Amino acid sequence: MSKDLVQLNKDTYNKIARLFAETRKFIWDDLKPLKKYTKDGFKVLDLGCGSGRLYHLFQDFQGLEYIGLDQSEEQIKIAKEKFPNIDFRIGEMTTLPFKDNEFDVVYCIATFHHLPDEKSRIKSLQEMRRVVKSGSYILMTNWNMYSKSAQKLIEKGKFKEISAGDYLVTWRNSQREILGERYYHGFSLEELANLFKKTGLQLVDQYYTTKGGNGTKDDPGNIVSIIIAP
Repeated sequence: MSKDLVQLNKDTYNKIARLFAETRKFIWDDLKPLKKYTKDGFKVLDLGCGSGRLYHLFQDFQGLEYIGLDQSEEQIKIAKEKFPNIDFRIGEMTTLPFKDNEFDVVYCIATFHHLPDEKSRIKSLQEMRRVVKSGSYILMTNWNMYSKSAQKLIEKGKFKEISAGDYLVTWRNSQREILGERYYHGFSLEELANLFKKTGLQLVDQYYTTKGGNGTKDDPGNIVSIIIAP
């Protein structure tokens, strides 16, 4: 089933790639504070880069090398169209095609929550730890599926709970036609902290965001995790 969910996400993101990119033209406010963890000359890995939106965050740095990785061929195609001189690659976050200690910082934005089981989550974190330099940051965001607004969508069946903490979220076009479903896992702060601990990563800070500022579990937004690799 886990492999099926990974394939489901890939198929859906390929199908909705153009529409999805139209909704991801700008940097979310809660991502802007994460810019400070990158410096001139850094080599940056963007895991689950989609159509390359996060690259906008780094365009004013000098001597920076950016690599974006995503499993969706169509998303990568769009990213290359938008930024033809930037390195975008197709790949899986559980088997990263990079050398040990290759990156100065890793960003994993709204991607980790697509991994369907603990085994793949552990493997992905181990890979992030492997490719980032010792003492460097891994910066992660995940959807807050326990906010009041998300819980209402679950109650209405718009977020379909397939098992405890696991959801299928539909993507609709402007005519409200369903084009596909995407799998999400709803993490708690404690669950994420335990995963980081199991993989030897140091959790520096973790918090809820809403509308660009700090929030609470009840607020619509994301969970931001600031992690250091030993």
